[in-house]
Amino acid sequence: EQQNDELRESERMKTELVNIVSHELRTPLASVLGFTALLLKREFDAPTRRHYLGIVDAQARRLAALLEDFLDVQRIEHEGVDLAAQRVDLAGLLDEQAQLYAAQSPKHQVELDVPERPLTVRADPNRLAQVVGNLLSNAIKYSPEGGRVEVRAARHAGGIRVDVRDEGLGIPEEQQSRIFTKFFRGDAGATGITGTGLGLAVSRQIVEAHGGRIGFDSDPGTGTTFWLELPGSNGDSAPNGESTATSKEGG
Repeated sequence: EQQNDELRESERMKTELVNIVSHELRTPLASVLGFTALLLKREFDAPTRRHYLGIVDAQARRLAALLEDFLDVQRIEHEGVDLAAQRVDLAGLLDEQAQLYAAQSPKHQVELDVPERPLTVRADPNRLAQVVGNLLSNAIKYSPEGGRVEVRAARHAGGIRVDVRDEGLGIPEEQQSRIFTKFFRGDAGATGITGTGLGLAVSRQIVEAHGGRIGFDSDPGTGTTFWLELPGSNGDSAPNGESTATSKEGG
């Protein structure tokens, strides 16, 4: 019975993967092919040509990011999270990520509140930026009408806590237990919000590999706050720079 359950779950995840790949790859691939064909067949003035090339570039980058998501989750599941840990000023990392995502969405105001600096942790800066970027990206995507995205970081219980709060759709209560499950996207597909459903699953594994934890609080229709807690730079559970295996992803 256990083997049958595992087989059914495996088949379900394969079906989810095929559905997500076919849906998420179709639009950017169509844009790349369509605008490339147009540029090859017709002559355009320089501004128009540059505009079309910009679309091709943006959609090709989207395809590359989707592929990287799939490869990343596969690597983590088979090899664990490989951390190149060093002393990182989390406040500076948040500055960079907040500026990056604020520039991408004029409808949103990304507000950063870090009352104490520096906030030093021992972490892999690239992996940590991946987690923060995913939380900011989700906060923007799931508040399609715009509004504030608040990022706050402060010392907490011997470590550092980061909160990313949006004023968006919120997460229905019946879906909350599955938020960190691979490929789970809730109602996102039906509402036209893009994504693979892998970002939060990978983020959880990265945070846990750092000896931290991640979670959220959400009120449907009001907004969601995702939070993560990391040990301070002298924390006993800080990573030591070696490859760290994490638990397998689950709901």
